[in-house]
Amino acid sequence: MIYNVLNIGKSGLKSIDNKMSGVSDDLANVNTYGYKRKDISFQELLKNQIYDNEVLLSDNIQGSSINVGAKSGVGSIDFRQGAIRPSEGEFHMAIEGSGFFGLRDPMGNLMLTRNGGFHLNEDMSICDDSGYYLDLDLYIPIDEWDRDNIIISSEGDIMGKVRDAEEDEDENQVLGKVILYSPQVLDSLISLGEGRYTLSEDMVLYNSIEDREGFGDIIQHSLEESNVDISKSMTDLIVAQRGYSMNSRMIQTTDEILSMINDIKR
Repeated sequence: MIYNVLNIGKSGLKSIDNKMSGVSDDLANVNTYGYKRKDISFQELLKNQIYDNEVLLSDNIQGSSINVGAKSGVGSIDFRQGAIRPSEGEFHMAIEGSGFFGLRDPMGNLMLTRNGGFHLNEDMSICDDSGYYLDLDLYIPIDEWDRDNIIISSEGDIMGKVRDAEEDEDENQVLGKVILYSPQVLDSLISLGEGRYTLSEDMVLYNSIEDREGFGDIIQHSLEESNVDISKSMTDLIVAQRGYSMNSRMIQTTDEILSMINDIKR
């Protein structure tokens, strides 16, 4: 029985360590645009029944048992929208409502994010600060844009002028469209860190090109802040640290009891 206590304490330390790691990650990303806080859940592990020959039991106890510990993990991600604040970046965008921006890595793999901190590179690509490409439906190549006074509508239409050496001025026209994505089940997204998500296998994914209904509005010259509540996260961290300390003390006490038992046997 006493060895079960050691296993319970060990699993408790690991579970609470996962909790502290999750809260620490939230606090580290409090200033990361579009970041969503994690909800860490705890789960009781398998229970073992307790018998009379193992411990003294009251006559009133029925079906007594002891579990073998606990485990924890990211139960869900809180996708509630963060505050939207103004930004001077021409390609800085925020989504007011549902949806994610699409990102492409150099291999063309799709990722999703709520971080709209994009900028135009010298190679005429629109990327985030990590170098991932914004997923666009381009009607006119970017190198033909007159990049002065680019306007992005609430539905993602990119409007501006096309460079023309013969004409002094052209009328505004639609140059392309920002594509928004939305998974059928939000909890099916897999976090990659820093507010980026990948798709689980066989996940149904909708996009604003095929059907605009259900997607939020894009706000140009804006960024969405993280939805991390610093005061709540700090409180959760303190509670987790105290739980970790209590489990450590339990293991230490159990070790002292085992030492006493060994001394008695000698």
